[in-house]
Amino acid sequence: IMRLAGTEAMLFKHGSGTGTDLSTLRSTRERLSGGGVPSGPLSFMRVFDQVAAVVKSGGKTRRAAKMQSLKATHPDIMEFINCKQNEERKAWALIDQGYDGSFGGEAYESVMFQNANLSVRLTDEIMQAVENDGTYQTKAVVSGEPVDTLKARAVVRKIAEGTHMCGDPGVQYDTTVNKWNTCMNDGRINASNPCSEFMFLDNSACNLASINLMKFIDDAGVFDVEKF
Repeated sequence: IMRLAGTEAMLFKHGSGTGTDLSTLRSTRERLSGGGVPSGPLSFMRVFDQVAAVVKSGGKTRRAAKMQSLKATHPDIMEFINCKQNEERKAWALIDQGYDGSFGGEAYESVMFQNANLSVRLTDEIMQAVENDGTYQTKAVVSGEPVDTLKARAVVRKIAEGTHMCGDPGVQYDTTVNKWNTCMNDGRINASNPCSEFMFLDNSACNLASINLMKFIDDAGVFDVEKF
């Protein structure tokens, strides 16, 4: 888990973006083999958030591009959905007290989860439960046993409220993403980069290149098609 923070820091340094699905991390509702309680995804999100905060992409002023997602069946899903709304309210309270509320100002620099986009992974089964005003179960990460029974419409409403309040969380349709998976024999698609134009297998990357078109303009200001 901590190696991920180091890897992301180097990717951010060189101007890249990352997407991480946190659904494999045990929830705070489960137990450790030694008898303790897991920290849960949100505790590690705090670490990743601060790494992204201090590393400027490409050594410039752009923030790190980071996406974090969690499956709607994870036992900590409601905490994940609500986490950015809770921090938004803290920022409002600071702004009311006179702290700078602009982008990069002290109010938002003082609260957590500001350096990543959040997405909830929803399945067709859950969306059908929303239509039918039904329920679905969250499941323990290790054992797969049911943990909670949630009202599907209530979950999606909380997602919508968060999106309205502060832009997060968004949603990703897990069933559709994997239905369109072109390499399904090699594994499922669990995450995307922040812009979501790249959806592919774990530990894969889209490597972009660019050409400076200004270098093909000659002294007369004419674009050199042949050279290009």
